[in-house]
Amino acid sequence: MGYKLINIDPTNCSFCYRMDGYDCYELRKGVCSLYMSKEKAEMIHKEEKKFGESSVMYCRDFADKLLNQDYFNSKSYQEDLYSIRTHKRDCGHYEFTDGQHRTCIAKHLNIPSMYVMLECHPSDYRVICNACHEKSEIERESKKLINKFLSIFRRGSEMPSNIIDNEYMKFKKDSNVSQIFEEELKR
Repeated sequence: MGYKLINIDPTNCSFCYRMDGYDCYELRKGVCSLYMSKEKAEMIHKEEKKFGESSVMYCRDFADKLLNQDYFNSKSYQEDLYSIRTHKRDCGHYEFTDGQHRTCIAKHLNIPSMYVMLECHPSDYRVICNACHEKSEIERESKKLINKFLSIFRRGSEMPSNIIDNEYMKFKKDSNVSQIFEEELKR
């Protein structure tokens, strides 16, 4: 098993993230902090006093650092220990060994091109992402008679531990999102 450096357009890819409300502000609150004004994000941060990956400032600060380093345009960042390492599955989704926040930031900011290390290894069997596997398990379980009966009493469905980004996140397709974000950071 090895990796090869490739260039992808994250805006045209579908990713399987292992994230929930503890890892992502958008999954916790319903709106990506990258789409907020700097003032609004700072106000929320002061009110919540929350730190970590689901903080309103986590991806904003991370995006600022990545953009200032020209991270997405440089191959050299993918040659170090903390490269974005991904695996393309037969279902068409990309899964991660490392780099899901960086990739999500790129997709939210409509970065049209970025480098990743893609896992290369031949397989004799079909490999689907964890989210597709989890969906098929849920579907199979929901067909059982007892679960059909119990579903009458359940309130909504909880978010799975593996998600397909397009199903749970709202991406703006404005091509100038990254430009607006960068200009706001300069203020």
